[in-house]
Amino acid sequence: MPRPRHTLDARPPRITHVYGTSLKWTKVPQKTFLTPETAMQLRAEGYTMALTRSGWRSSRSISLIRYVQRIHPSSELP
Repeated sequence: MPRPRHTLDARPPRITHVYGTSLKWTKVPQKTFLTPETAMQLRAEGYTMALTRSGWRSSRSISLIRYVQRIHPSSELP
């Protein structure tokens, strides 16, 4: 019997590093997940990109501005 699969909506990807005004990737605490609230908070702190992991070997960089615009198209960004 195959094991059950979860959709990405059930568990957001985990953020491992963020990129911002220091012009380098900075590690974040281990249990930080990419949610609209987290993305808005990181944008307010001056970060622009997030490196996320959603599986054992899959990682990708995500623009925080585009992520928030995709989730909340009418929201005001700082």
